[in-house]
Amino acid sequence: MDEKIAAVKNAMEGSSPTCHGTCQIPLDQNILTYGMKEDGSARWVNLSTASSEQLDAVSEACQKATFGRNKEDILDETYRKAGQMSAKDFKIGFNLEKSGILDAVYAQLLEAFDGSGKRVEAELYKLNVYDKGSFFKAHKDTPRAENMFGSLVVVFPATHAGGALLLRHNDKEEKFNSAEILSPFDTSTVAYVAFYGDVEHEVTVVESGHRVTLTYNLYFADKSSTKYPVDSNTRLDTMKSLLKGTDALLVRVCREIGLDTSLKAVYSHEDGVIMMGSIANLDNLFQVEGSIIEEIYDTLGGEVLRCDTEDYGQDAPIMEVTWITEMSNLIGLQAPYVEYGNEATLAYIYGDPALVVDIPAAEDRNAARTR
Repeated sequence: MDEKIAAVKNAMEGSSPTCHGTCQIPLDQNILTYGMKEDGSARWVNLSTASSEQLDAVSEACQKATFGRNKEDILDETYRKAGQMSAKDFKIGFNLEKSGILDAVYAQLLEAFDGSGKRVEAELYKLNVYDKGSFFKAHKDTPRAENMFGSLVVVFPATHAGGALLLRHNDKEEKFNSAEILSPFDTSTVAYVAFYGDVEHEVTVVESGHRVTLTYNLYFADKSSTKYPVDSNTRLDTMKSLLKGTDALLVRVCREIGLDTSLKAVYSHEDGVIMMGSIANLDNLFQVEGSIIEEIYDTLGGEVLRCDTEDYGQDAPIMEVTWITEMSNLIGLQAPYVEYGNEATLAYIYGDPALVVDIPAAEDRNAARTR
């Protein structure tokens, strides 16, 4: 690993330690879901069209932002004043993998590694809201792992003034003013900036509006660790044929020993777990009043792995699945639906893809061997 870090540092010499640009994204990728509750209800807002009041609500839902010092998280509003949400506390439609931003970051920051078998891997870290009067004094980011080499900040088109990011390295200063960069665009566009870990940077005072950002930690990774871009249109049977690395190896080994494999979408909710042969599209589910697990089963089918409602179990058995490894959180699935209690609200059920191996009963395996 030390060799990788040394190689990154060598690549930095003679090249800029920062890069930035803009990227047009679909309007629905600006949708932020937050305030998720155990019953599946949540709040949501489109960051590209949100009113000041809606963004105030997002800011109020945030915790006070901390910063790293000597491997500790420090809260000091004389040094940093902003709001933050951890990645586990929100969902957003923005798809970094499909945006092409990581490719641009690789090309500009790590061009010396082209063809070397290395790649950039990004981990969503925080959502930050800088409203009027917010700021972050000069600092350097705290490394979260030994192979972390930098950070990526994506700024959404929420109206704001001020809040420029000043970047300093080797006695040179660069100004990334997202408010000015985004103001000419009349389409859904984000601005982004990436920089190495030894670049000092600060956020100037926000004069008005809301500066809403996603921060990603950037890691230097081998191509052997694989992620897959997935959305509601992805076909799981097609995705299975495109598996790579250890995923593809598992499928091949199972095929050679006569075991069937399939890619499933496993969705979890407070009232149960359901496994489906396709990514759930719940657009036709209106005013769900009872268990969302039962509603999905009755409407779309699937295999129920757990259901905690008292009256369940008459029509479909509970399927037993033995998990060899824990579910990965590298690929997050979310399916929105309309839930009806005292009033209609937008709710979500979340899930992950899983590679499932079908192992027949012992007598069936023995019969197969004798044929």
